[in-house]
Amino acid sequence: MSISEGAQHYVLMLMPSLLQDIEKLGLRRIIRTSDFSEQEVTALYFEFVSIKRVLPDNPESIELAVWQHLLHCVRVMSSLVNLATAEDLERARETAIRRYLPHAKESLKNEYEQMRSEGKVDFRLAGLLRQGDLPENAGQVCLEAIRRERQQRVESIKCLEIEHLSGHEAFVVEAARAYVMAEINDAPEDFGTLDLVIRLLDLLRLVLVLESRSPGGASAVSSNFTVGNIVLGIGNAMYRGELGLTVSALGLARVNK
Repeated sequence: MSISEGAQHYVLMLMPSLLQDIEKLGLRRIIRTSDFSEQEVTALYFEFVSIKRVLPDNPESIELAVWQHLLHCVRVMSSLVNLATAEDLERARETAIRRYLPHAKESLKNEYEQMRSEGKVDFRLAGLLRQGDLPENAGQVCLEAIRRERQQRVESIKCLEIEHLSGHEAFVVEAARAYVMAEINDAPEDFGTLDLVIRLLDLLRLVLVLESRSPGGASAVSSNFTVGNIVLGIGNAMYRGELGLTVSALGLARVNK
C-alpha cells in the first residue's frame, strides 16, 4: 500500500507527537484503558521509542516495507491514545459547543434578519433559530454558523504565510490549502472535512500572526493552540481516512467506551 506524499509528511510529524502523548498520559493509564497487557504495552512503548530514534526526516529515504510498519505503529499508538483520552475529548467537545453557541446564534440571527430585510426567506435557517435553544440542537446551530462563515475564512487563508513552519508542516499546510481551493466551488452543505480544514487553516493564520507580534516570538495563545498542534489537526483531517487512523480499525476499542 502506497500513501500520498502529504500523508508521509504527516506520519513523520505524528509519530513523535503520539509518543509524547503516551508519555504524558503515562503507561499506567494506557494499560488501564487498552486491551493490551502491561507487558505488551511496555514492549510496544520501547519499540516506538527505538523507531523514533532512527526515523529519517526525508520521507523519500524510507522504503515501502518500512512505511507499512510505520503505518502499523501509528495506528496502534493512535488507538492507545484515543482510548485513554476518549472521556477527555468528549468533555472538550461539549465545552467547545457551549462556548461557541452564543456566537453561533448571534451570527445566524444577524444573517436571518439581513435576508428578511432583503425580502428573502431561508426556511431551514428559520427552523434552526426557532429550535436553537434546545440542548439537542446546539451542535447543529454551531455547525450551521461555521458552514456559513466558510467563504470569509477561505479568503483569509489565502494570506497564510508558511515560511516559519518546518518542512513537514509547510508541506501539509500547502497540501491542505490546495485541497480547499480545489474543492470550495463544490463545497458540501454539511459540515465535514472541508470546513474543518478551512477552520484550522484560518486558526493557524491567526496564531502565526499573533506569534509574529509577540516579544521574542513567544506564544501569544493557549498551549493547546500551538502551531504544531494545529498542523497535526490539519493533517489528521486530511489523512486520517487514508492512513486508517481509527480506533475501531484495530479492534482495540471497547464498544461501549
